[in-house]
Amino acid sequence: MIILEDRLSGLDEKKRMKIINSAMEEFSRNTYQKASTNRIVEKAGISKGSLFNYFKSKKKLYEYLEMFSIRVIADAVVEKLDWKEPDILTRIKDIVIIKLEVCRKYPYLLEFSKRIYENKSVDEMKAIFEEYVPNIYDKVYHENIDFSLFKEDKEIKETMNILIWTFEKMGEDYLKRIESGERIKIDELSDEVDRYIVVLRKGFYRRDSRTRE
Repeated sequence: MIILEDRLSGLDEKKRMKIINSAMEEFSRNTYQKASTNRIVEKAGISKGSLFNYFKSKKKLYEYLEMFSIRVIADAVVEKLDWKEPDILTRIKDIVIIKLEVCRKYPYLLEFSKRIYENKSVDEMKAIFEEYVPNIYDKVYHENIDFSLFKEDKEIKETMNILIWTFEKMGEDYLKRIESGERIKIDELSDEVDRYIVVLRKGFYRRDSRTRE
């Protein structure tokens, strides 16, 4: 398990978020070579000396953001997810909402993550998360999940992939709207996810297990 040294841990939350968001915005909109620490400190409202006091170099700042982008999502999921929830559809819905809340706090997180991981495969991405939080994917999609809810004629692995892809795409669409400056209401997202869940339960769950509609 990777332990991330948080060089900004001593700062108050508002200042810390401003530095992270300013840096993520700059690296999202520019290549690493063209990203400017001058623009970062200007938007963050700090001196360049302060920035390099926290991070000895532009490279160290970038490396910090790489790990932060993993940690902030993983930690939120680990801390906020109901691990006793047996219904995978409800669990996936909760994860979508957790991610949305994180990205509302850090609006450039999605775009920054795409830039730094754009040349990595899904398996490579999973390996990175697994290195930080061992077995997180197995825990999320298997721990305490009641697979007897599914129809007997459904292949579990393929069905799970369909469910995950559906909600990941929905979550990504909402995150893009956040990036564009739109304010997303959690209730709006929750209601839309619930509508999808009703349809998916009808398609994949046994009739006598649809107790959550």
